Amino acid sequence: MSVMEKELPEIHIEDTIKVLEHLSICRPLKASARRSRLEVNAEKFANWCLALGGAGMVVAACMAYWHTTQTPLPEEAKYLALFLVFASTISTLLSLVTPILALIHALFRWETITLRSMIADVKHENALVDSLQPHTEVALLDAKYWLELRINRAEARVALFFGEKAAALALLGTAYVCAEKFGGLPWISQTLLAGPVSGNWGNSALLMIIALVLGLSIGAVLLKHVNLRYRFQIELIDRALRRMAR
Repeated sequence: MSVMEKELPEIHIEDTIKVLEHLSICRPLKASARRSRLEVNAEKFANWCLALGGAGMVVAACMAYWHTTQTPLPEEAKYLALFLVFASTISTLLSLVTPILALIHALFRWETITLRSMIADVKHENALVDSLQPHTEVALLDAKYWLELRINRAEARVALFFGEKAAALALLGTAYVCAEKFGGLPWISQTLLAGPVSGNWGNSALLMIIALVLGLSIGAVLLKHVNLRYRFQIELIDRALRRMAR
C-alpha cells in the first residue's frame, strides 16, 4: 500500500470536545499570584486600615448626630469622637500610602520580581500542558483547528465592521466626541426623557446612531479579548504537541 493509500487517522468529535472542555478551564496565571509577599501583606494592611478608618468615622458620625439632634454629649464623649475622627483619618491615609510604598520598594527589585514572575508562569503553564497529555495527538490537532477557525471568523467580523488595528477604539472615541459636541450628558438625558416624539426625531435618531457605534465598538473590543483566550489555548496545544513529538 502506497503512502497516498494509507488511511488517515480517524477523528472522533467526542475526543475533540473533551479537549475543548478541558481547555475551557485552563487560564493564565493571575496577576495577583505573581505579587511578592510584601505587596500581598501591604494590601492586607491597607484593607484593614481602610475598614478601621471607615468604622471609626461611622461611630464618630453617629455620636455627632446624637449630639446635635438628641442629647448633648459629655466632654469625655466629645474627646472620644474627635479622637475617632483623627484616628480614622490617619488610618485612611495609611491605606493609601502603604501600597504606594510597597510598589516603590518593588521597583528597586524589578529584576528579581520579573524573574520570579516568569518562573511562576512557566511552572503554571507546564502544569496545564501536562494535563493535556492524556489526550491523543489527533484530538489536539482537531481542537486546534476549531480554535483557529473561531479566531479567524471573529477577526473577519471585526474587520467587516471596523477594519483593522485600532479602528474599534477610534469609533469608541468618535461616539464620545459626538455626544460631547451635541451637549454631553444633559443632551443625552433630555433626548431620552423626550423620547421619539414629534420635534425630537432628529435627536433620537442621532442618539441611536451614537449608541449603535458605541455598542459595536465595545463588542469588538470584547471579541478581541475572547480571541486572546483562544490564542492562549492554542499555545498550550502547540506545547503539548511538541512534547509528543520528542
